[in-house]
Amino acid sequence: MNNKVLIIGAGISGLASALMLERIGYAPVIFEKSDRFRNEGGGLTLWSNGTDALHFMDLLEETYQNSKIMKESALLTSSGKTLATILLEELATTYGTHTVGILRTKLHHLLANNLENTEMKLGYKLVELQENNEEVTARFENGHEETGAFLVGADGIHSSVRNHLFPNSVLRFSGYEAWRGTAPYTKSGFTFEAWGKGLRFGFVPVSSSIVYWFATRNTSENLLKVDVSKEELAHMYRRFAEPVSTVIKATPEKDITRKAIYDLKPLQNWSKGRMVLIGDAAHATTPNLGQGACLALEDSVILAKKLEQSTSISEAIKNFEKKRIKRAKFIVNSSWVYGKVTQIENTLMSHARNMLVKNGYSIQKNSNMMYRIIGHKV
Repeated sequence: MNNKVLIIGAGISGLASALMLERIGYAPVIFEKSDRFRNEGGGLTLWSNGTDALHFMDLLEETYQNSKIMKESALLTSSGKTLATILLEELATTYGTHTVGILRTKLHHLLANNLENTEMKLGYKLVELQENNEEVTARFENGHEETGAFLVGADGIHSSVRNHLFPNSVLRFSGYEAWRGTAPYTKSGFTFEAWGKGLRFGFVPVSSSIVYWFATRNTSENLLKVDVSKEELAHMYRRFAEPVSTVIKATPEKDITRKAIYDLKPLQNWSKGRMVLIGDAAHATTPNLGQGACLALEDSVILAKKLEQSTSISEAIKNFEKKRIKRAKFIVNSSWVYGKVTQIENTLMSHARNMLVKNGYSIQKNSNMMYRIIGHKV
C-alpha cells in the first residue's frame, strides 16, 4: 500500500494535517510554492475550539507557553465605552481550553517543529493533477512529478487545487480592507474590538510585551491600489480612544500590512475522488470571528479521525466532507453578516447597532452564535 500523502501548501492547515497524518501511519510530503518557509502574518486569536484541536494534537501546553492566555474580551465604541464583555475565563471552564492570542509565525513553527517524518519541498508551484482509482499524481512548474495515495489541498484562499477541482468557485469581496501589525505594548491583558462608522480596530495581546492589531475600513475594489502611509492610517483612527493611536505609532511602517478582505462563497463539495480541500482552500472566511486558523486545525484532526475510522480513503474523504461542510458554511456566513453589521457607516444605524448590543442584543453574547462556534469539540 502507498502510504505517501501529497499536501499542497505549508500554511497552518498543511502543517497541522501533516502532523495528524504522520500519527496514523502516513508519510506526508508538503509542497509549498514559496521558496522559503512562511515568516509573516501578524497574530491570531485561537478560541477554545482551536486550542481544543491543539490539545488533541498534544500541543496545548506548548501553545500556552508561546502565546498569551486571554481572560476577557470586550466590544467598545470608538470612544472607548464598553458595549459588551465576554468573560473568556468562564468559557475556558466550560469548554476545557483557554482562548489565546498568538503570533502566526509562532503557530507555524510550533506545528513544523513537531513534525517527525514529513518531507518539506519549497519552491514547488503546482501546475497539473491526475488521478486514478489508486493514486494521485501532482506535477510542478519545475518539472518535478510525485505520486501519493491521496492529495490534500491546503493552499489557501487562492488555492490551485481548488481551481483544478472546482474552477467555478467564487471569491467574494467584503467591501472593506484591513491593516495588520504587531507592536510592543505591556499595559493590557485583555482583547478588544472598537467600532466606529465604517472603521474598526482590534487589539489582541500575543505575549506579555507584544500586541497584534488590525484596523478595517470600508472601501471599493478600485481604491485598493491607492497607497496609505502609516501617518495617514493614524490620522484615519485619530478619534478612536487609546491605545489605538499609541499602538499604530509604535508599529514600524515596514511591519504594517494591508489587504483587501475576501471570503470564498461556500462550496457544495470539497473533494473529488482522492483529492480533498481543507482550511482556507475549502472555506476561506472573513476574519471577523477569528475562526480561520481554528477551522483549519479542526479540519486536520477530523480528517485524520475519518481516515482511521473508514475502510477506504475515498470513504474517509466523503465522511470528512459530510462532517465539516455544514459547520464551515455556518461560520463563513455568520462572519460575513458580522462584518456587514460592524462596518455600518451610517451615523444613525451605527448608533442603533451600538444601543442594541449594549442593551443585550449582542451577536456575540446572546444569540448563542459564538457559543455554537467555540464550544465545538473535535
